[in-house]
Amino acid sequence: MPFPPPRPPAPNGPGVCNRCFAEVIWCVTVNKRAQMVDAAPDDNGNQAVRQDGTGRYLVRQLTKERPSVEGAEHLHMPHVATCRAPAAPRRTTTPTRMSSARVRQGVRPVRWQR
Repeated sequence: MPFPPPRPPAPNGPGVCNRCFAEVIWCVTVNKRAQMVDAAPDDNGNQAVRQDGTGRYLVRQLTKERPSVEGAEHLHMPHVATCRAPAAPRRTTTPTRMSSARVRQGVRPVRWQR
């Protein structure tokens, strides 16, 4: 197969958070990424959510250039900020207990690779 299989579409629409089981809305960002926002509108939120003609939920962040909601948009809070069971912190690639001199940086080449 010369090309990889197509990526499945991002989840979109009402759903449930996998960690805290709260009601969320899966939206698509400007960069075509999936983002969860809380299902209930919130006046303190910074995400403007709207639904386009095909039924997809689109989200944009409020900025200095566009600081308020426009048209059929509603303010929502990003679910990452309000999740009751936040994700575990990411692990670093280098162990923190070893000194930087002892951390292995790469593999020593063998004779035929020199």
